[in-house]
Amino acid sequence: MSAAERRFAPSLGTRIFLATSVLIAVSVGAAVAVSSLLIRGIARREVRDSLRMRSTVQETFQAQGYEKLKLISRLYVSDPKLTAYIAQAAGDRDVGSIIDQLQSRRGDLDFEFAIVLDPAGYVIARTDNAAASRQDLHRRPLVSQALSSLREVSGVWREGDRLYYAVVVPMTVNQFDLLGFLVTAFPITDRLAKEMNAVSGSYVTFVANDPAGPKVVASTLPTSLQQSLSAALRGPEMQRALRGGQEVADAELTLDGEPWLAQLTPLRDAPGHPVGATVALASLDKEFAGYRRIEWVLLLAGLAAVLLAPLLAFAMARRTLAPVRQLAAAAEGARLGNLDQKIDVEGSGEVGSLARAFAELLAELREKRDMEAYVTELSRNLPEPGPSQKLLGAPQSKEMVLMAVELRQFARTRGDAAPRTLARLGDEVRRIEGAVTAAGGQVEALAGHRVLARFEGRRRALGALAAAAAILREPPDRPEEEPTEPPVIALAAGVVVTGPVNWGEQSERALVGLPVQQLESLMREATPGELVLAREVHHQLEESFDEAGYKLAPRRGLVTPQPLYVLSGEMAARVSGEWTAAAGTGPAPRAGGGTLSGIGAGAIMGHRFQILSVLGSGGMGVVYKARDRELDDLVALKMLRQELWGDRSQLERLKSELKLARKITHPNVLRTFDFGEIDGVPYISMEYVRGVTLRYMLDQSHRLPYSAALRLAKQLSAGLGAAHAVGVIHRDIKPENLILEPTGNAKLMDFGIARPVTRVEPGQTQVGFLVGTPYYLAPEQLQGREADTRADIYACGVVLYEIFTGELPFSAAGTMEVMLKHLHEEPAPPSKFWPELPVRLEAVILRCLRKDPDERFRSVEELQRELEALAA
Repeated sequence: MSAAERRFAPSLGTRIFLATSVLIAVSVGAAVAVSSLLIRGIARREVRDSLRMRSTVQETFQAQGYEKLKLISRLYVSDPKLTAYIAQAAGDRDVGSIIDQLQSRRGDLDFEFAIVLDPAGYVIARTDNAAASRQDLHRRPLVSQALSSLREVSGVWREGDRLYYAVVVPMTVNQFDLLGFLVTAFPITDRLAKEMNAVSGSYVTFVANDPAGPKVVASTLPTSLQQSLSAALRGPEMQRALRGGQEVADAELTLDGEPWLAQLTPLRDAPGHPVGATVALASLDKEFAGYRRIEWVLLLAGLAAVLLAPLLAFAMARRTLAPVRQLAAAAEGARLGNLDQKIDVEGSGEVGSLARAFAELLAELREKRDMEAYVTELSRNLPEPGPSQKLLGAPQSKEMVLMAVELRQFARTRGDAAPRTLARLGDEVRRIEGAVTAAGGQVEALAGHRVLARFEGRRRALGALAAAAAILREPPDRPEEEPTEPPVIALAAGVVVTGPVNWGEQSERALVGLPVQQLESLMREATPGELVLAREVHHQLEESFDEAGYKLAPRRGLVTPQPLYVLSGEMAARVSGEWTAAAGTGPAPRAGGGTLSGIGAGAIMGHRFQILSVLGSGGMGVVYKARDRELDDLVALKMLRQELWGDRSQLERLKSELKLARKITHPNVLRTFDFGEIDGVPYISMEYVRGVTLRYMLDQSHRLPYSAALRLAKQLSAGLGAAHAVGVIHRDIKPENLILEPTGNAKLMDFGIARPVTRVEPGQTQVGFLVGTPYYLAPEQLQGREADTRADIYACGVVLYEIFTGELPFSAAGTMEVMLKHLHEEPAPPSKFWPELPVRLEAVILRCLRKDPDERFRSVEELQRELEALAA
């Protein structure tokens, strides 16, 4: 979409307003239309039902008329005196007397006319025509039916243009002799129609069948409508119905332009022949009047709703879009870099879910930002491994341990052996650099045959001691013809100023301070193969010497008045080796040394891997930074130490590590690529990450900022969850095994002692052999019991405790005391060391550190859900 299109495109609120208005209008219109149709249908059904009911009433009224006539006739013929009188008058042919007798009873018996017939159907006398004597009526349907059945007969009697309800009753003398028949009738007139209208409530019209067409004989309709009705009844369908004596229900007629609903009920004579019909009528306009009022009310209500729809839509759009507008503004602010805004999370609908998701996204971005800033700041002083790398950073003053290594054998060189001498010196310097780097230090300078290195962090003294032990150890593959002389090593500690020193256009890094001067004095006091410690270094290592069972006595030097502490390489190896294997809290190597002999920077392994530098050292081997020349990519190579090459159990353990680690594919787990042997040395190739370990971060800043620590905690649980998902227990979760990339992404590494969650063969760990680091081991591991995924959760709790407070939950002078505290003591609340720690986070950490595994989180996923609920 172009900028112009975006400028004129309606906003979301406008679109919702228009859509809602149209939707309401369409919905209301459809509802009104459907309701109108339903109302009309209901009204029509009601009119039809009402008309049927009225027709039924009319039929009942008609039946009652017949019953009334029958009753009249029975009363008349049941009087023996009357019948005797009629019999005598008939014999005397005294018609006038009979007529007088009938006329005298007419008012009492309520009939229109009466006829006395002889047994053959001839008129003896009739009240409506005195001159009709001897008139032959035996062919009249009513009379014919009575003559043939000699029973009472009722039906419609037509006399000219008039219709009558009539009854024929036999008259007898002495109950057995047939005297004749009495016919009584009353006419179908407007009066009768009005009476039926009063009873049924509908217009009533009586029509007689006539060759010229239906003829209205009685009606409650106005005269104009009667004519219109006659014309409507002359239609073909109506004519067929009238002549056939068919009942017609719900016939729609138009009378004087108005719609009417009619129901035709045939009028029949005694044999059942149609002579006319009763027409019940209802005006649809009149009947629909009430329903039309309802329809108009509904229409007006719908119109009002349609008119109110825009107002309602506007109000609804504003109310609905208020949180959306807030989120849009927050998103725009986040795009411009404002990640510290607060999002109001309300409701449980889609908008509430969107707000919660956006708030969580902002929290994650804040955590990522803070972590990246923190790692970037630390990385400014991170040493870059490499044989010729130098750091020229800003001047700074730090507590550190300095180490000087003097290779005195190179002080006595012959001029004709210069190339070989420098080659040997290069080999020695690379070996020293490998040991220093593996122990967490950095080589600072090479002056003649003297190497200067530095160590920082809380465990700097132990790292320096481990590096010195590795350097003093004689390489097993040194050629016999080469003259050897052990190096001299001195360690001093204190505040050292580091930074660049510039002269002209050149710049060089320098170290200035009392420890530098002390190194010079200490080197003069040492003999080859000795390690000389200044008083400050010995003070930092005093606990380690006590744990190893050594008690060093000070020695006064010949040059320096300060007390010296001298120890052999073997003693240094034992002290630093116990620290590495048991405590496991630093990166220093075991007594075996920091590198593999003959494998240093610049070496080519198997024509494939070019060794660039030493990254670190562990209990089993050394990790190198290398370039895979086949794939042209940087990798990390983990290789066994030379003294362990022949141990097949160690090789099988290495293979097991690879098999387990290769199952895990997750952004927060260091990838493992391949396993093999090069030049007889077993190796594992892994993903290379340029970053810092969590231990380095803790050494530099004591504890992490809250947001950075929370992000790291989530990444740790995510990576560990991925390992558990494929059935792998890490068993050695600690800060040294978490490395952070410059982007702030943390990766869990070193599955060297990992094992499957469910082992095929129990007892993989030897009896009495402690696997893991005591500071981070769960109580069940310290007791030698079978450990499951909840042991990793316990170690996570220790790491969380440390990154949020800068302290370990249990610390002591010796390893055994730490283990006993893990078994029997409860940790101090983390808020003791950081009062601002959120209460919910403290509860999460303490639940991880429960002694009973059943009281911890059941899975890492459950722990991760709790961490995700916390916001930075």
